[in-house]
Amino acid sequence: MEKEPTLDTRPDWIRTNEVATNEIEHGGKKFPYTVLKRELAPTLPGFLGYPNGEHLFISEDVPEKFRAPQLIHEIVEFTELKGVKGRCVEALKRELAVMSEEIRQEYLEYRRNFFAKLIEYYKESKDEDFKVEIQASYEFLQGLK
Repeated sequence: MEKEPTLDTRPDWIRTNEVATNEIEHGGKKFPYTVLKRELAPTLPGFLGYPNGEHLFISEDVPEKFRAPQLIHEIVEFTELKGVKGRCVEALKRELAVMSEEIRQEYLEYRRNFFAKLIEYYKESKDEDFKVEIQASYEFLQGLK
């Protein structure tokens, strides 16, 4: 049986940039995550990730009320839908399904801005599949009211 990643197994770059740790529940499982210093990626405000489905992290500058839906997006995209074409948009749909209706407009604007910055951040990347995924999510968000 594969051992679940824990906070103790985080790489040094995560541990040394830690602001806080917490956990989020999704699908009946608890996922530990690390809140990281915003200075780690100054050109991508609100960064987050779940590389290889291990060591979930999010920037300290993501507003607290926006963290849970975005972390769920990462969990869905990089575990449940890993390698599936259209995974980013599908994860975005699931993220929006758990988002509070009271913050919907503010949240959609925040995510539109984030995906625009993410596209710019990855424009020189050779990972064409990822670039297609994030572009599709940006376009999906642009179509929402």
